[in-house]
Amino acid sequence: MENKTSGRVYALLIVILILGAFALGWFFAGYKGHREASEPQTAPVDATLALLSEPIKAQNLPFEKSYVGFVTPIHEAEIQPYISGYLEEILIKGGQSVCKGQVLVTLRQDEYIARLSAAEADILKAEATFKNAEAYYKRIEKAGTKAVSQTDLDNAQAQFFEARAALEQAKANYALAQVNFDYTVIRAPISGIVGDVSLTKGNYVSPSSGVLFSIVQYNPIRVVFSITDKEYLTELNKPHPFKGDDVFIRLADGELFKNKGQIKYTDNAVNKTTNAVAVYAEFDNIGKALTPNAYVTVLLRRTFKNSVQVPKSAVSLEEEGNFVYIIRNGQIEKQEIKILASEAANFIISNTFEEGDMLITQTINATDVGKPARAIITNTEGTK
Repeated sequence: MENKTSGRVYALLIVILILGAFALGWFFAGYKGHREASEPQTAPVDATLALLSEPIKAQNLPFEKSYVGFVTPIHEAEIQPYISGYLEEILIKGGQSVCKGQVLVTLRQDEYIARLSAAEADILKAEATFKNAEAYYKRIEKAGTKAVSQTDLDNAQAQFFEARAALEQAKANYALAQVNFDYTVIRAPISGIVGDVSLTKGNYVSPSSGVLFSIVQYNPIRVVFSITDKEYLTELNKPHPFKGDDVFIRLADGELFKNKGQIKYTDNAVNKTTNAVAVYAEFDNIGKALTPNAYVTVLLRRTFKNSVQVPKSAVSLEEEGNFVYIIRNGQIEKQEIKILASEAANFIISNTFEEGDMLITQTINATDVGKPARAIITNTEGTK
């Protein structure tokens, strides 16, 4: 009887434990669900960087660089007399255009005509003496030493040579007299514009009088400007220096000179003071707008084909080279670049990019290279 009773008590205890365990499990399950419902859920972490960027657009970019230049004539002649004399005619005046070979001034010719006539008479005299000496020498020579003495033969030969030399001297004197006579007429050695002429008929002039006036060639005319030694080396590395460059002039009044120039050559040395090299360009000076010694602004214009304009702030200038950071295929990459030109706020660089590349315009760390990224595109005003 006791064993039967204890069995029932044992079974009842087991049932109570099972019910208690079930109730306890139900309680904890409800508490956990309530806690999860009351606590905020944490979103998964996104490792993609959002970076300010702009599309990379390859295009043909015009570029202009300015230099200070000065105008100088290609040819300039200072006119001064080669001989002494009195001014006979003054056939030009200041500011007049003259052509090469045109008569400008003449000197009184009386004295030089007389010298020319005397020199001509000396030639005739010398020719007569020479012919007599020549004939006598031929007769003596033909007679031989049997008919005349050796002394007579030698004397005849000496007289012949002296007469011939005197004739040549007379001819030289005549040529000199002719040259001096020709110098009485002063002609323009070049075509150009005559400068100030302060001469009066009857004035005595000589080689020691100095320059009478000058002639300056106006067309074509030269403009000289200087580039840095670095720019000079850049041009030397090209197959043809300055090829593709258009040269223009801005005048003192701000107007653009209508004629385009042509770069002819550069100087053969660097200026030690400025580290610059002079460049010489020539212009067709129709209208005489370019005046010698005037200062002008020289404009070098060129077009860089298949190039990209990038902000200087986006370029990393390093010892190993020049670089930009881009987003390519959703990933940050460091791209080496070649700078073609520098503007106020931008660089013009060669297009070495792929379609779809985005230029990162904000500052990033070099350690970010290789990380995933997406572009936040900005417009030209810099807003999102």
